Amino acid sequence: MAFTPPEYDQLMPVMDDLLLAFSQLHRLSGSEDAERSATLLVDQLQSHGLNARIEHIPLLLSDPLSGRLALPEFPEWHCRAKTRSFSAHCPQGVSAALFYDADSTRARSDREWQRWAEQVRGKIVIADQGFEDYVQRLDAAQAVGLVHIWGSTENALHEETVGPIWGTPTTDDQQRYPRLPVISINYHDGQNLLGLCNLVTTPVHAVLSTEVQRQVKTCSLPLVEIAGQSPEFVLLSSHYDSWHEGVTDNATGNALCLAMALHFKPQAAMLRRGLRIAWWPGHSNARYGGSTWYADNYRQQLGQHCVAHINVDSPGCKDAVQVVINASGAESQAFLNQAVEAVTDRPARWIAPLGKGGDQSFWGSGVPLHFALREVPLEKTSHSPGSGGGWWWHTEHDGYDKVDLTLLWRDCLIHVRWLEVLLHEAILPLDVTDYLAKMALALNALSQRVDARFALGEIEKSLLALSEPVARLTQRASEEPTRWQPLLSRVVGDLHRLRYSSTDDFHYDLSYRGGAFPGFQELAADLSQTTPESGLMMMTQYRRQRDRAMWLLRKVHQALAEIDP
Repeated sequence: MAFTPPEYDQLMPVMDDLLLAFSQLHRLSGSEDAERSATLLVDQLQSHGLNARIEHIPLLLSDPLSGRLALPEFPEWHCRAKTRSFSAHCPQGVSAALFYDADSTRARSDREWQRWAEQVRGKIVIADQGFEDYVQRLDAAQAVGLVHIWGSTENALHEETVGPIWGTPTTDDQQRYPRLPVISINYHDGQNLLGLCNLVTTPVHAVLSTEVQRQVKTCSLPLVEIAGQSPEFVLLSSHYDSWHEGVTDNATGNALCLAMALHFKPQAAMLRRGLRIAWWPGHSNARYGGSTWYADNYRQQLGQHCVAHINVDSPGCKDAVQVVINASGAESQAFLNQAVEAVTDRPARWIAPLGKGGDQSFWGSGVPLHFALREVPLEKTSHSPGSGGGWWWHTEHDGYDKVDLTLLWRDCLIHVRWLEVLLHEAILPLDVTDYLAKMALALNALSQRVDARFALGEIEKSLLALSEPVARLTQRASEEPTRWQPLLSRVVGDLHRLRYSSTDDFHYDLSYRGGAFPGFQELAADLSQTTPESGLMMMTQYRRQRDRAMWLLRKVHQALAEIDP
């Protein structure tokens, strides 16, 4: 395969035009600007002769409008606040005493959570975190509100979500949405608030109010398909919706995907595999609703023909000079790094497992390769997890001035090299032997954290027993990819189900259920510090997850039995 380098003079002007256009639009899904941007993108693709279309999909949206915190006893005190997507809508406000949960970021035993629930009942809680699982606990404990103090010192206020449901809910999910109002304030206002609370001997009362608009709306999902010689395809994706202008989150990703479409279109007749590109709506205010809709509606195609999902989120960010990669673990590290080294002369700063986020809605689809480029500054000063670590992430300040076109071009070149391999080479860059070893290490580390009654040894033994037959299959796949690679991909798909999911192929884990073997993560507790009721629930969870894990592993062992010794 001869590498076809992308042409800067051809692609960069098109990308820059898109960035400039999107920098004038507030692209929150469901808005006129979001629909305008989808149309603009498709028009651009079609003007270059690409087969682009729009799927019109229904999404449950939650738009945070306003959040306020007032202290009636201190009328001169005020602060800026924002509410969160999927917070409760409480325009009339709730009134209660403030309670600071000084240990909100610390792990607690079950009995400690029980005592905590008594402390927060009926209170507006101030905390140093606002993750969905914490909000769920507050709701269950009948707290009446949450004030989240952002942990780093930028003055900007960040948009976020407290929605626990991945994508659109089913009827059983409906009751999980928070029934209490949630706001975020910046670090400086948070410290001032805590200082004021410490000055008085009695609890300070507050009024917390939020306005959140929740509705079902039809949103556009732009798609482009470049067919290859076989039915197999690579899915490249980026979310086009954003908070405010969202130029680095994620107009830069949209522009990169546009560039990939333009670059590979002339090669269509030579592609072994096709390239399918999706620009997701509903990432921000529907909790990955667009990619979940796609997984639900294209499940059979994904399972039979998709060999890789590459998610593109926040490339080309100012100061984000270090390349890092999030990957499932089944990818060959040599493959991941060869693209980075060819462009930057050094490997990625690190390669880490994919976390919970980034439109990773395809763990139950059987796709073998999942990875994403990320980038970070030399020194990170913000708690922002996106925009290359920039403090402006999810704020009104994420404008065109936060883009570094040189770094965006670097990231384009890296993606081109990854796609060159995936679209042209017969052999997929899988390293399943290494993946098994990493899974075993993660399972062993988890077993050190859980109570001894939640034994994981049987699972680890079955996992390690796959090493020899997987090595044989890998060798066969390298010699006869047409015959053996589909089986290797199916094996990896089942291993992903075990490593990244705790449910079946037709449901999604809650948005905060992550980590290696998420079905066992909740069992990392000391049963001696657990109530009988919770202990019973945990034991039931253990048995079901153990049996699911062993069923998946038996399925893999049976599939590998097809190989001659």
